[in-house]
Amino acid sequence: MPIFARSIRMLSGLFLQTGACIIRESGVFMYISRLKSFFFPCGETDRKVISVFFLCLIVKFLWFDLLWCALSSFTPFSKIDTYWDTILVALILLLPLICFRAIKTMMLVLVLIDLLLIANLMYFRTYFTAIPLNSYLLIGNLQDFTSSVWDSFSFSDLIFPISTLLAGIVSWKTLHRRVEKQPQAVSQTKVIVRYVLLILIISLFPTVWIWSQGGFKVTNERLKDAYLHTCNVPMYTLFGSLYYDYSCEQEVYTDGIREQIEHWLAEKKDYQSALPEVRVYDNCIIILAESFESWVLERTIEGQEITPNLNALIKEATTIYAPNVLTQVKGGRSIDAQLMINSGLLPINSGAYSIKYPDSYYPSLPKAFKQFHSGARAYSLTVDKPMVWNQCVINPAMGYDSIISKKCFIQEEPVGSRKQVGDRAFLRQCADKILHGEVWSDAGHTLLQCVTYSGHNPFILPEKLKEVSFSREVPERINDYVTMANYTDRAVGAFISYLRSNKNFDNTLIIFTGDHEGLAAERSSICNTDLGRKIVSDKCFTPLIILNAPAGMRYNKVMGQIDIYPTILDLLGLHEYEWKGLGSSILDPSKKGFAVDPGMNVVGDTAGVTAEEIQQAKDAWKISDMIIRYNYLGRTSGEK
Repeated sequence: MPIFARSIRMLSGLFLQTGACIIRESGVFMYISRLKSFFFPCGETDRKVISVFFLCLIVKFLWFDLLWCALSSFTPFSKIDTYWDTILVALILLLPLICFRAIKTMMLVLVLIDLLLIANLMYFRTYFTAIPLNSYLLIGNLQDFTSSVWDSFSFSDLIFPISTLLAGIVSWKTLHRRVEKQPQAVSQTKVIVRYVLLILIISLFPTVWIWSQGGFKVTNERLKDAYLHTCNVPMYTLFGSLYYDYSCEQEVYTDGIREQIEHWLAEKKDYQSALPEVRVYDNCIIILAESFESWVLERTIEGQEITPNLNALIKEATTIYAPNVLTQVKGGRSIDAQLMINSGLLPINSGAYSIKYPDSYYPSLPKAFKQFHSGARAYSLTVDKPMVWNQCVINPAMGYDSIISKKCFIQEEPVGSRKQVGDRAFLRQCADKILHGEVWSDAGHTLLQCVTYSGHNPFILPEKLKEVSFSREVPERINDYVTMANYTDRAVGAFISYLRSNKNFDNTLIIFTGDHEGLAAERSSICNTDLGRKIVSDKCFTPLIILNAPAGMRYNKVMGQIDIYPTILDLLGLHEYEWKGLGSSILDPSKKGFAVDPGMNVVGDTAGVTAEEIQQAKDAWKISDMIIRYNYLGRTSGEK
């Protein structure tokens, strides 16, 4: 073996020496040296400083891509676009250093890039998308979600500031080692002109390539239509993502867009109800539980039942229970859930509809309810501030007469870093408001939407509010999540008990569901633990529990959140309302048991489902975006 190893080393050394000799003889080094001198005619020391900052930027962007792809797909690393665009952006960001020799300004650029990259990674770990362009104006909202923000931080993110610090130290030492000031070969103007020429030459390659693929917008949308929907940011950098958002904002409504929408709507079949007869409900209450997932239901851990109250409700003869509701929220998260449940529309392509398009027309459950019941009232109750997700504007647009928000609730059982009103205190106070007629009228008809908060990441419940506890065998994250789920279960159980004591209970349809999944990027690591593999679903399912339904049913097929709206319309007998939504009622016998998530992944049983039906479900995302973006329903209904 020693002889063999020595032989390998000798052959390797001979190969390298031969290669170096060939390169020297071919004059490659000479041409590289000439190019370096032409594009960087600023002296050897300055070139070293430029190299340090250039390499620092390359490391930052590639590290960002690595962390991003680790949560999605490593496909971008096999695409030449990733490397072209990274080099191009790094060269552009070096302009302050090249043009003005501004080391301090360059350090500031690195710090800003660090903040941008880290913020987008933290956002991606929850929303699986980059921060939308318009959301940068909403940084003030972060103070309401401080704990969730820090919970999205990873120690791997420290590489960014560390690389900036190292670049600063190395460049400082390099400059101070210079013995004498080196004369500049050409004027500063020529330095800038030659550097800009270099950028233009480098940019030529990705520009021609993207042009040959149909253009920047087409190549981005091609990725969004496939399983590569998360690849656009590593391939085209964050700046490319922001430019894509901007280009989408510049589009105008055309006859072609109108025809696409109308063609899809014409192809969609309205649901056919299986109910033998329509039951008229005087009231409807929707309980939207923060980050509540299905797997905690009907579950016992170490002999402790996690959700005893909801489990009991599921077993009632007049309960409809669907455990496999695929969450379909995007950049708007909670407000996206409200969009699907209230209006039957899917989230927009990028950002939050409530902020970007609050002036579009939204048909909704409250509007349908008030159209059927003359004099009916609709209220939305939340412990959040009205400004969060622009609820103060979007709730009235959805037909809610009033938003009962944070200032209307007494600060009891504070939960989370924001010390918001806990779920149990919140629903107890909602019951008091019903009792005293603040959000209820015995003489009329009422629709309530109650949005809880306690289940918000990072799922930390104060010790005095805990009623279940587990051994160290249960991973900390599962422990925290199920403990919070148990607290929400107790809150809902007490609220339902109060409603039963109300004389209007029998004429009230009650819907309980989660606004979205809660485990986000942690799901895969949790499911890799022994206990997690046994109890935690690897799918993003939230439950749908409907009380006082005309008949009980357990719907075990996969459905989407988009199917909740038509299901409620169906149960409330609001069949005359023109807008039926983009989904299908689970009471329709012909409904297929699958749904499409925001990444265009098909989840559920597709046996007997045609390729055309799957494509129609995927196209619904694009159609919904256009309906909201261009106010299609406002144009066709006369509402502006």
